[in-house]
Amino acid sequence: MKMRRLLPITAILVLALCLAACGASGGNSSDAGSDRAPAASAAPVPYPDFGGGDMTAESHQTPSGGAGESKVYTSQDAKLIRTASLTIQSTEFDAAVTALDKLVIEQGGYYESAEVQQGAYYDAGSARYGSYVVRVPKENYTAFLSATGGVGHVVSKNESTQDVGEAYYDAEARLKTLETKHERLLALLEKAVTMEDIVSLENALSDTEYEIDQYSTTLRRYDSLVGYATISITLNEVLKLTEPVQETATLSGRIGNALSAGLSDFGEGLGDFAVWIAYHLIGVVLFLAIAAAAWVTAARIRRKRRAGTAPKTEESKPSQEKK
Repeated sequence: MKMRRLLPITAILVLALCLAACGASGGNSSDAGSDRAPAASAAPVPYPDFGGGDMTAESHQTPSGGAGESKVYTSQDAKLIRTASLTIQSTEFDAAVTALDKLVIEQGGYYESAEVQQGAYYDAGSARYGSYVVRVPKENYTAFLSATGGVGHVVSKNESTQDVGEAYYDAEARLKTLETKHERLLALLEKAVTMEDIVSLENALSDTEYEIDQYSTTLRRYDSLVGYATISITLNEVLKLTEPVQETATLSGRIGNALSAGLSDFGEGLGDFAVWIAYHLIGVVLFLAIAAAAWVTAARIRRKRRAGTAPKTEESKPSQEKK
């Protein structure tokens, strides 16, 4: 009976002790929370790296504008560098040059370089050819290529496209990071007291400004290549335009065309050789004269040697007979 009476009393005492312990722990947790609040609002420690590298504490901006997000690259963000090379023939070289100048102006482009050659140095009257590098706005690239048929006969055309969007946006993000780092370094330099800190911060500023110039130059170069397409053109003056291959041509027709083209090339080769001989006539005559004189001299020397050995053989014959 005594045990039954003691059980309710023991349970009441245990419950009271648990409630007291819970109240004490709740008070301690609220006190700890109030102690941590001032520490969270304390001023952040400045980034200690004063070197010229990238600040790892900074987050890179993506093309979509989010900071610290994974880079999402879409076709709308593409930065395309478009280039082309053309070979054009014309029987009227001056008219073709005029037409090309007009086309460049109409499409809002300009010549990056232009060179016209009069042909071989030993043949002032030979066919001319020109080498041009044209820059046109990217929106007029297709229209310019389509209109080159008005300049002359387009023999060959090669096009290529390079997407530099990923490299462009990476350089842009690094430039923004460096600019932020530059601002922070200037703020730290204003608060610097010791000479050691001042020298370190000035060196860091110099390295950062150098990298900013490099990335700025890279972006300007990309903008120029993306904004304007580059087209290389070779313009040849010819007597006869190259005829395109006909798919329906018969075997005999193809053989006839090949023979005609071969004879024409052979005739042009003989003509070029004759022009070369005429241009180097004096040198060729001197070479032949020297070669002829050397041959005559060598022939005389051989004759003298033969004449000198002949008497000895005749004198030796009587001596042999006497014996």
